[in-house]
Amino acid sequence: MGNLEKLSYNSYSPAYRTNKFPNEMKYLVVIVAGLTDKPFAEKDNKTPLQLAETPNLDALVQKGQCGPVQTLPDSLHPGNEISCLGLFGYDPEKYKIGHAALDAIGLGVKPEADETVLCCDLITLQATHDDMVMKDYTGGNLSAEDSEHLINALNEQVTDAAFHHGKGYHNLVVVKIPPIQERLTPPNELIGEGIRKFMPEGKDVRDLVFVMNQAQIVLHNLPYNQKRTQEQKDPVNSIWLWGNGELPPLPTFHERFGKSASVITASSMVKGIAKASGVEVLDVEGATGFYNTNYSGKVKTTLEELEKNDVVFLHISAGEEVSLKGSVDDKILAIEDFDSEVVKPIAQALETQEETKLLIVVNHVSSASLMKYDRGPVPYLVYSSQTKEETGGLKKYDEQILESGKKFNTAPELIEAFLNNEL
Repeated sequence: MGNLEKLSYNSYSPAYRTNKFPNEMKYLVVIVAGLTDKPFAEKDNKTPLQLAETPNLDALVQKGQCGPVQTLPDSLHPGNEISCLGLFGYDPEKYKIGHAALDAIGLGVKPEADETVLCCDLITLQATHDDMVMKDYTGGNLSAEDSEHLINALNEQVTDAAFHHGKGYHNLVVVKIPPIQERLTPPNELIGEGIRKFMPEGKDVRDLVFVMNQAQIVLHNLPYNQKRTQEQKDPVNSIWLWGNGELPPLPTFHERFGKSASVITASSMVKGIAKASGVEVLDVEGATGFYNTNYSGKVKTTLEELEKNDVVFLHISAGEEVSLKGSVDDKILAIEDFDSEVVKPIAQALETQEETKLLIVVNHVSSASLMKYDRGPVPYLVYSSQTKEETGGLKKYDEQILESGKKFNTAPELIEAFLNNEL
């Protein structure tokens, strides 16, 4: 690992340096969003990953096992609830779970039998001559404090709905309506689109549309948004409701794999997957899910958890938001941050932990070129410090991985192979 500097372990858990279980293999699964993409003509037909400086990923790929995995089944819409469920080892085609149902578990929200829970994103719409266009599905990377202020205002003034704070632009609402059968389109699929044709229709969702209209009026009149407008910032002027679906019971992770597990993530949806499958959830102060997340805190907690559990999942989603907004240069920076702030300290720590195996896998393609999710395969990388020789001949971690190594047709197949030491 010539590209990796020796790590000073003082900032990490002393317990992690004590090899309490020398004969028991540990498994670290890093699920990361927003790495791979298509080439950009204005960037010499290179992808952001090819343009990014990633010495630590490059060093791992030279000694690790790499290949492609298809995380999104053709039969299902692309989404984090699909790819992430699969990367926890559960078949998303068998366990068809709504995004909001997972968020509700992650946030501890328990709707009644006659209630429907939906994702409620605080967004920015821009008026055109005949429609409203989805400009920003994150409300300008809305902070937890600002989000709480807006959610409180909605709870005070919108009737027949209960809003639950999700610590950012992504929140929940519970309404007394029958389950919605038709899929509600997520806002990240609508950037630059007029929203009129994507609004829910029919008498069964009239109350839902009424809630959305009330919310727009409340948000428009808030001093918070008036101040943003005066400062020439985009107002957070609407909500968008989506993520409908059921929640079938999952077997526990321990039943599935015979191993204890924990997860470190800022995502309420991923927390929901964990709680639904009996996986311990660790909260890290300052974990936002954006580029300003507390990387060091997440890594420190991850290394500590490896001392306690057989399997640790670390979820990093900072690259997704900049990808879906088409920010190529920001995507390159997010990739480089992941390499230096996450991969480097983890790889250095594992140098002295030969009983630990590392899997780095992209959840699915979040394309800055398309500004949407893409169904293409994504790369996985398996590394153990036990491997002393270079393996596959690759020198750089980029989309070339998709043309090499063993291919997995589904995410659960990859996880099963990794945890069963078949990789």
